[in-house]
Amino acid sequence: MLTKLLGAAGALALQATADTDQLDYTLEMSSEVGMTYVTIALTLTGEADGETGIILPGNWGGQDALWGAVEDISVTSEDGTVAVLITDDPSRLTLTHEPGAALTLSYSITPERTGEPQASAGDYYRPYVEPDWVHLIGHTVFAVPDSDAEFEVSMALDAPPGWTLASDLEQGELDVEALLTSITVAGDFRIQEQRVDGAPQRVAIRGDHAFTDADMAQSVQQVLAANEAYWGAEPEPFLVTVLPLEAEPGHMSVGGTNLGDAFAFFTTNNAEAGILLRILTHEHVHTWIPGRVGGPISGENEPAGYWFSEGFTDFLTQRAAVRAGLWPAEAAITAWNEALLEDFNSPVRDAPNDAIIAGFWTDPDFQRLPYHRGMIFAALVDHTIRAETGGRLDLDDVFAAMRDEPPVEPAPLVFAEIVLDITNVDITDLYERHIINGEPISLPAETFGDCGPVETISEPVFVYGMSGQRDEAGRFEITAVDPDGPAAPAGFQPGMIILERLEGSVGDARVDSVLRVQTPEGETLDLRYRPTNGEMQTYPRIAIASGDLASNGCAARLAGLPETRTD
Repeated sequence: MLTKLLGAAGALALQATADTDQLDYTLEMSSEVGMTYVTIALTLTGEADGETGIILPGNWGGQDALWGAVEDISVTSEDGTVAVLITDDPSRLTLTHEPGAALTLSYSITPERTGEPQASAGDYYRPYVEPDWVHLIGHTVFAVPDSDAEFEVSMALDAPPGWTLASDLEQGELDVEALLTSITVAGDFRIQEQRVDGAPQRVAIRGDHAFTDADMAQSVQQVLAANEAYWGAEPEPFLVTVLPLEAEPGHMSVGGTNLGDAFAFFTTNNAEAGILLRILTHEHVHTWIPGRVGGPISGENEPAGYWFSEGFTDFLTQRAAVRAGLWPAEAAITAWNEALLEDFNSPVRDAPNDAIIAGFWTDPDFQRLPYHRGMIFAALVDHTIRAETGGRLDLDDVFAAMRDEPPVEPAPLVFAEIVLDITNVDITDLYERHIINGEPISLPAETFGDCGPVETISEPVFVYGMSGQRDEAGRFEITAVDPDGPAAPAGFQPGMIILERLEGSVGDARVDSVLRVQTPEGETLDLRYRPTNGEMQTYPRIAIASGDLASNGCAARLAGLPETRTD
């Protein structure tokens, strides 16, 4: 199967002139008995000074030393000899050649680890080249010139006969950024494709899952439609790939990465479609934030803008999903309460924004901080704009303006100025206090309107009182019971199997929990206890209003719509 993909100049991309920087790639997948081989070739024009730098896959997505999968490097030239110089940096090469020579760089991709992706390994962003399938993210496999020049890119994809092939490199014009932020899968994947106003929206899935292929395709279509409706955008081509993860029985893991016009999912087979839908909605918002509304802070200081690119994305995930009817208001309020609780309990809650730069890649608490801080700050800004304009304007008006006329400077750096220009509301003090200095945010009680007031509540601390693990059948076996905790007096003992929960829920110590267990002797018991040690915790949450949230104005507030009551 040979698919030829052209760059921005269409067929003319094959006829590079002296004024055109052109990169022609071939990605060939071949299969023999029990083996698959991936070979990549890049044809380009060498630099006029006779020395061309090449950047190999390096460190990306939390994965290190990706150059280790690059083997069998060779370079040829029609204009004479060419030498490959290994630099001190293993992710870079230097090619010496005749000035302006036509060069072809070839190499193979041979991953250091083989076998099905393992949730416990956490390295599923690396390239996979397996006997029956391949999974290749652009950053992890493509070599590119070490140059600031703009290039037109063409790509030829070649998969073995009988293999399914799907890649977002098939979806439109190509440049180096599109090349690196790409996903290519082939082999025993199943394809679901729908065309919306001519735009192909595809899902490529392998393995068995808790959802059907059709259900996943429908979820993808709903998410794309919801976000396109919010942003007033026409349907665009999009590809979602789903790669199964192996894990211990009962363990669930879901991950993925946004690739602009594609999303690569990695999930254990027990993840419900609703979980994937929530993640996908967030990631698809990244199609606009921050790239299409001003862009991120670049370089080492990029995490300083994650309050905007991640936190505001979480805010708009809720807004677009509720507006489109993907999520009920109750689900959105639950997500808001989770964010408020996470923020309240964060040990770095009051850290200044600069601390995120150093801590984001090494400390999980700093990694989560911009998500909940930014989401809550977005709610504060939205409420402030509504309050000061008498409900005429809100955060949607700011984003509409940024969409229509993106700022030249990175969006996080000029956001307060844009809010002032569009709404005449000055949030500079809020920005300095809560984002720059890290002062914890206390949302006004009326922030969520008829959804219910934001208030501070006190409730018992949840203490499970026992620990355990899943057995081979996926059942939870109690391995230890705290003799001083609440579970021991109720009769829980090591060796018991928890069959089901009859009352209560994990995390809720306000009511009794009743668990049905099986003893080592095979007897079935229903044990009741209050899962707390008597300690109290105080934190903010939205006290959900009684009645129908869809008709009392709550859903409209969450969706950013006029709050017309129907009750």
